[in-house]
Amino acid sequence: MDSSTIPAATNDGVKERILAAARAEFAQRGLGAASVRTIAQRAETTAAMINYYFGGKQALYDNVVADAQGRLFARLAAAIAAGGREGLPVRLALAHFDFLVEERELQRLLLRQMLDQGDAVRERSEVIVGPLTKLMHEHFGDRDEAREIAISVFGAISGYFIYEPVLGVFLGQDPLSPARLAARRRHVAELTLLLERSTP
Repeated sequence: MDSSTIPAATNDGVKERILAAARAEFAQRGLGAASVRTIAQRAETTAAMINYYFGGKQALYDNVVADAQGRLFARLAAAIAAGGREGLPVRLALAHFDFLVEERELQRLLLRQMLDQGDAVRERSEVIVGPLTKLMHEHFGDRDEAREIAISVFGAISGYFIYEPVLGVFLGQDPLSPARLAARRRHVAELTLLLERSTP
């Protein structure tokens, strides 16, 4: 199909709208229960246009995950480029936190992926985790302590957004309010620094 036969809608940000709509649908319903028709309605386009761009629901899902992952890695790369080794763990932790503040559906999407796809996630884990493993190796070496810090900080950040729907009762206020997010961000920085200083 040459550019003269592509519908005008494709020149109006439709691909980005499809990805955003799909991210919301997959996060809410999971891959199996998600509806291409609903995604098309949310994106104000057609199922045919989704197939034109992505070739089906599984490929669309893979694109949603890859798109989010690519944007997260770009944010981490910017944190690395912002300075030297000094303060790098905190910069990376805060870059991850800030990304999830903006991308609140991502944690639910990944959680659904693990719950719904089970062993398939393990089989494809290299695609998801490989770039992070490479980043860890390049900047922190193969020390087991560095991996443990990464796991602890990742859990502290991701868990907050995964459990956000019930944290309001525990905190007595909206976990996503600007004040609570600022407090959590400070805690993430302090926790990362504490863990880093406590390892040999």
